[in-house]
Amino acid sequence: MKILILGTGKSGTTVMVYKVAGGLPNCQAFSGGHPGKHIGNYENAVYKHTYEERKGKSFEIYREHLEKENYDRKIWIARDPRDAAVSRMLYRWHKGHRGNKRQYETHLELVLKKEKDPASISFAELCRHTGHNGWPRSVEDVVANERIRYDRMHNFVEELGDDWFLFTYEDMIAGNFAALNEYLGFDVKADGEVPQSTVKAKVGRKKAAGDWRLWFTEQDVEWFKPAYKNYMELIGYDWSDWTLSVDPVIEPEYSSGYIRNLSRKASRNIILRLVDSIAQRMVK
Repeated sequence: MKILILGTGKSGTTVMVYKVAGGLPNCQAFSGGHPGKHIGNYENAVYKHTYEERKGKSFEIYREHLEKENYDRKIWIARDPRDAAVSRMLYRWHKGHRGNKRQYETHLELVLKKEKDPASISFAELCRHTGHNGWPRSVEDVVANERIRYDRMHNFVEELGDDWFLFTYEDMIAGNFAALNEYLGFDVKADGEVPQSTVKAKVGRKKAAGDWRLWFTEQDVEWFKPAYKNYMELIGYDWSDWTLSVDPVIEPEYSSGYIRNLSRKASRNIILRLVDSIAQRMVK
């Protein structure tokens, strides 16, 4: 059986590869790379890919790939865009800050300020300092990028046929696998986790839903609500619920400490990525 798992970064795609692969005998699990990179003649294989325009992994690339490659099962993994945005913001420095030290320090300083007084600074302001091509960006640019990102995602997911299964990050962390198991024709390994040899295992964060309620301000709600509307409604998220935490507490372990830890481990993770890539190639 050949299975494709597709989604966005920070939506649980990597851990799902191993949960799904764990339910099949002699199953190979492949994570990342250009679409088709690891395709081979295996008894069973699960391939995970993520959408990221900046890395050349556009939806057009995946459309072209799916026209040429057949999969027995195809899974789209969604995550609440608000939680995904928080995770991406905090994950910005997972490759370190070489050549961008001032940007990194400025961003970290703002996150520390947010921890001390969550209402003192908007989430959008934090995102202004996470750009890969110049910073600080304007709030308008931050919001526009999210709108474009999710408009493209909406259009792609809306096109998916009945042979696809829509699964959510929220169902994953809640352990709701019954419908997915029925679609696959076997039970996933619900307690399966990412191997310690894989880089992603070193950077797991909260594994929770609704974290955005601690990070967003009323101003953020006004900015981001229109940007996420179409996608949230398509997936089935409650777009009308933008209730923020009355007394938000942002724990350093999952924010500034997480950022620092990612940056500190960056050099080691480069080596781990290389080892993981070599291991995947050796399977062929």
